[in-house]
Amino acid sequence: MEENQQLTLEVLELQTGHYYSLLHALGVAMTRCVTWRYAETQDKYNAHQLFNFAKEFDQERATDDRSFYMVSTEGAIGVSPGVEYLTKWMFLPDMDEASIEKLQSDLRQLEAQSKAEEQARMEAEEKARKEAEEQARKEAELRAQEEAQAAAAMVKFCPECGHPYKNLTSKFCENCGTPRIF
Repeated sequence: MEENQQLTLEVLELQTGHYYSLLHALGVAMTRCVTWRYAETQDKYNAHQLFNFAKEFDQERATDDRSFYMVSTEGAIGVSPGVEYLTKWMFLPDMDEASIEKLQSDLRQLEAQSKAEEQARMEAEEKARKEAEEQARKEAELRAQEEAQAAAAMVKFCPECGHPYKNLTSKFCENCGTPRIF
């Protein structure tokens, strides 16, 4: 039962962006930032240090039913007493020159990878389109051949009198009136 409640709480956190432990908020923040500064003292934390801090912090202090943690789009972590606009930001992203350069390098690499994936997708779509067109062309040729064979196999002479049919769609022999067999 407790495991189901925990899973429900984690799903709720992801849907609302309200995290009920500093550790959960850090998990999201680490996807957006690699180092932080504690807002009050300006002490620097990397992901490993902040992870250890969050574990201890969550064990010592539990949020009440109304308060929650929030994570900004840049990776800042704050605590709210129950309303988002009153969030007190605890950990702010530390963007020194090395971090900025690494982030820019990572972004360029991701952009290049995305472009390569998009190009590969477009090439695969073009290949699939050409294959579909070729398959449709082959099927049309096959249908035309089958229709030609069917027309060639059609009875062209009256089986009663042997007179050739002038109109291949006529239902009776124009010479003797015998019903045509299709």
